Order: sequence, then structure tokens, then C-alpha cells
Amino acid sequence: MKTVVFAYHDMGCLGIEALLAAGYEISAIFTHTDNPGEKAFYGSVARLAAERGIPVYAPDDVNHPLWVERIAQLSPDVIFSFYYRHLICDEILQLAPAGAFNLHGSLLPKYRGRAPLNWVLVNGETETGVTLHRMVKRADAGAIVAQLRIAIAPDDIAITLHHKLCHAARQLLEQTLPAIKHGNILEIAQRENEATCFGRRTPDDSFLEWHKPASVLHNMVRAVADPWPGAFSYVGNQKFTVWSSRVHPHASKAQPGSVISVAPLLIACGDGALEIVTGQAGDGITMQGSQLAQTLGLVQGSRLNSQPACTARRRTRVLILGVNGFIGNHLTERLLREDHYEVYGLDIGSDAISRFLNHPHFHFVEGDISIHSEWIEYHVKKCDVVLPLVAIATPIEYTRNPLRVFELDFEENLRIIRYCVKYRKRIIFPSTSEVYGMCSDKYFDEDHSNLIVGPVNKPRWIYSVSKQLLDRVIWAYGEKEGLQFTLFRPFNWMGPRLDNLNAARIGSSRAITQLILNLVEGSPIKLIDGGKQKRCFTDIRDGIEALYRIIENAGNRCDGEIINIGNPENEASIEELGEMLLASFEKHPLRHHFPPFAGFRVVESSSYYGKGYQDVEHRKPSIRNAHRCLDWEPKIDMQETIDETLDFFLRTVDLTDKPS
Repeated sequence: MKTVVFAYHDMGCLGIEALLAAGYEISAIFTHTDNPGEKAFYGSVARLAAERGIPVYAPDDVNHPLWVERIAQLSPDVIFSFYYRHLICDEILQLAPAGAFNLHGSLLPKYRGRAPLNWVLVNGETETGVTLHRMVKRADAGAIVAQLRIAIAPDDIAITLHHKLCHAARQLLEQTLPAIKHGNILEIAQRENEATCFGRRTPDDSFLEWHKPASVLHNMVRAVADPWPGAFSYVGNQKFTVWSSRVHPHASKAQPGSVISVAPLLIACGDGALEIVTGQAGDGITMQGSQLAQTLGLVQGSRLNSQPACTARRRTRVLILGVNGFIGNHLTERLLREDHYEVYGLDIGSDAISRFLNHPHFHFVEGDISIHSEWIEYHVKKCDVVLPLVAIATPIEYTRNPLRVFELDFEENLRIIRYCVKYRKRIIFPSTSEVYGMCSDKYFDEDHSNLIVGPVNKPRWIYSVSKQLLDRVIWAYGEKEGLQFTLFRPFNWMGPRLDNLNAARIGSSRAITQLILNLVEGSPIKLIDGGKQKRCFTDIRDGIEALYRIIENAGNRCDGEIINIGNPENEASIEELGEMLLASFEKHPLRHHFPPFAGFRVVESSSYYGKGYQDVEHRKPSIRNAHRCLDWEPKIDMQETIDETLDFFLRTVDLTDKPS
């Protein structure tokens, strides 16, 4: 049976050995180049492949059409993935008639995602395991083929658990690979309601927060002990690493982070105390706790902290232009929920952000970006991150006012981009799903899909082309002048505070707001060209979480990236959206205040938008970049979004004149 293998790490090596032992013919192996910043304690897939005479490749993007074509030419019967670190596109998965299978280091559906070995220790689990499952578009979500459980001992650390998992994986593959080869497997669908998902960990995630219980901190130490980077803390500005620890149920009145004793080295925690058994000061050598205390100059009563004393973290200053808009006000709410952001905002109104106006870390000025250029330039220079969210983004305006769209969406934003280049500031720019235009790809891919628009005499494309050209300008500034940027492309975000009903009354709103207005006023819901056009609707909370992670930019993974933010699972036609909205409306407790439903009415797009309009049949995002850069996937079902959006708008209506 011919197979193509995607593999890395020890699990990759043992997976390849198991396939060869089971009589599989491996046509090619895809792996990764080693990261020079990562301690390589594990086996080399590339070296093993070379020793076995198997072609091996390490492409930057295995999902590129060139590699998809090369894999297709290999005609694999089955595909296997053993700890390969990138998502594999559906086009590759579909190449193998017998399917594709992935080895995952947890008991799925628990601990989907990255670093399950470390996460189970961080969370103090007593059991984990390995799972072989069928691969589908969503990461780690396919049917389970085989699973093996192992116990986590109280003294297990990351490396001992890693060895246990490798042993379990070897057993599981020895038992299961022959069955796959002969087509004799039983698959069990994962229970989605039991699924949990965890993201990538970085060394900075392992700082010890002394206000937490000692048991929690001990689990952190176990999870990242050598050869992982280790849990750490600070004495003043001196960083030190804790390699091993022990929990003391010591009831101390000392402040968390205080040294209770130096022999043994015992630190007060939020609950109990943590003994530092072995540790390391800076880049020095590993030593036992009491010697570490001496090296660090610790005495009873000394205080430890979670970050260098001289770098009490300055709040990141975020400039949001268009802060009162749909994305701007929800993003402000998310940023202010944390304690390390200072938000500066400008907009022509403040109704949606009135709830933040008294917040000490929110600074708002009412103004227009086309007038307040000096204020904007000063604040671009002052802030760390710039989000220019001002745009005319409603289809009817593209045909009504194409020049105004160009002037605001392109010219004004270009000026802001140039300020960011001038002052070397990071820009997070809102591109749009509209840039894909009439692309015929099943999934719109940031790096490979063509951007296709209609003829010049269809002004509806002026918004798409303005945004696309800005994308290209930003990309060029990044390449030639070192501009730090991320482009994000929202796909039909919905939720409370999307437009308002007054905007819908003049036709200048998004689809769901227009449909809600029809229900509120008892007018027919208009289905443009029959409403068969499909979109992928994304809850604003999912979208904002992704955008927040772009701002956080863990490991600088978002720099120079284009990231679709959408929910490909929430695909529906505009007609289906209207039907779901109507069903929610009929069940709403305020329903009796509004007129009877007036039905659906099919209208031609030219009569609604004007002669210069064209529509697209579908708009479905590939979200592999969001997975890769953000460890993000959308979670919220479309019906929940519709219910909450409808409820918000219905409660904004003055009901005094409505029928009851």
C-alpha cells in the first residue's frame, strides 16, 4: 500500500518505522527544518528518511499548488501525519482513496490543538493518551480509529510523559496499521460537546505567578521541565529558571512570592508554598535550591516577581480610527478587559462606545479622519499599534457614491499607512473578503487565490479594488521599507451593534440589519436576485478574539501575514439567513409588539442597488493562516449569532407606538 507521510519529532520517527514494519511503501516524507531556537532532543525524521532511502522534503508551504500537484503525482493510497506541525489542506487529504490519518498526543476530543503533552501537565490531569484519527478539514476533529490511554504519575514531568506517549504510540500503531492496510477499521465519531482545544505555547507562557496555588505552579514546572525551556521568575531584574519543585501544604501568612526559607528554598504562594528543588540563575548552571538562593542573594522575606522590576510593563498604546464602528467598539471592549492596553480612538460619533468614555485607559476624540490629520499623525507617532478601521463598507454606497468610497477608503487610509511607515509603527489593516471578488476557488486562500473583479462600468467593485490596492501598497512597504504589518480579512461578521436601523432605512447597512428592519416595520423581506448568494457568517466575538490575538502577536507570528477571519462552517444563503431570522423573530418575547410578517419578495439587484452592481455566488474562507498564526478557530454557531443580534436590535426599538 503506497503512502505519503508528513512527520516530525520522535513521533514522526516511530510512525515511519511502524509503517515500514507493517509493509507500507513510503513514496515520500514531508518534514520541517529544525528551528535553531528550539532544543533538539528528539529524533530527526530527515536523517531517518535519508538512511532508509526515502525522498524527503521540507517545504515552507506544503499546501502550495506546486506541492499539491507533486503529491498527486505520487498517487498515494493513504496518507499519514505523525506530529507534522502545519495543517494539511483538504486538496491533499482528498488525494488518498483510503483517506488520511493523524496521530495526536491526547485522548481526543479532549486537548485538540497544539502541545497537548504540556497542557495536560499544566492542567494537572491524571490521564492522557494517544489517538489515531481520520483527518478532516478541521484540526483534530475526524473520527477516531484507535486510542490508547496512559496514566500520568504525580512525579511525571514533560520528558517522562513524552517517553510514555511514544511507547503507547508504538503499541497503537503496531495494532492498527495492519487493519488500515486491509480496510478493516471501526471509526467512532468524536463527541463535539466534549471537545476542548488548546493553542501553541511559547517560553514566555511559563512565568510563575505566585498568587496562584502552589499545586498550579508545580504543575507548570513539571510541564516545561528540561529539555523544554523551564518555568521562570525574577528576583529584581535577575531571571531564574525552576527545573524541579515540590508542593508544601504550608499555611503561611507571608505575601505570595515571599521567601519563607532558603534551606530548603520555600516560596509562599496563593495557597500553600512551593519548594524550589533545583533551578538555574540566568544562563548559568543547574543547582539545588539552597545554592540557588545564595546565588540570587535571597534571604527570608525576600520578594520574587513575575517580570523584571525595571520593566513594569508599559501599557501597549493602540490607536483605533473608527472606534465607534462595529469592529472598533467590540475591539475596544476586548482590549480594555485586559490590564495592559491603553486605547486611543477617533470617530465622528460616540453612541456605541459611550460605555467606555469614563474608563481610565480609554481616550476618545470626536473627529473626522479627513479633517483631523494633525491629531492622527501625532497619535500614530505616540502609539504602538494602529488600526485604521474607517471605511464605507456597504454595497449600496459603492454604486451611489463611488468617488466618496475611493476618497475615504483609499486616499485617507493611504495617508495613515504612510504615517506608519514614517514613524515605524505597526499597522493592522482591515482588508476585506470583497477583495476576492468573483474568485471561483472553493475556499478563498490568502496566499494563492486570484483576486477577480468585474468591468470598469460596474462601480460596485471600487471598494474591493481600493482595498486590494492598499493591501498591495502595504505589502510593498513591508518588503521595501520594513513596515511591520498584518492584513486581516473579515468574512461577514455579525452581532450586536452592527450598523443601526436608521442606516438600514436608507439602505446603507449590511444584510442582517436590513432584514431585521423589514421584520420590525412589517415590510417584505427583499431577496436580491432571489437571495441564493452564499456567505459564511462569523460571530463578532469569534472575529474579535482573532483580531485580539493579532494585536497580541505571540512570537511575532502575524508579522507580514494576510489572515482570513471567517467561519466556513456557518455557510448559508441570504434566503436561508432570512428564514432563520424569521424563525427567531417569531419566538422572541417581544414579537407581539411588531406587525405581522409581510413575506419574502424577490427583487432584481439593479432595481435595489442600481445598474452598477454585481454579486458573487459564494465567499468561503480558508482559515489555515488563522490556525497557523493565531491558534484560532471559530466556535459560535450561526443560530446563536442571529438570536443575539436580533435581540439587541429589537430592544433598541421604541415600543410605545408598536401594536401589542
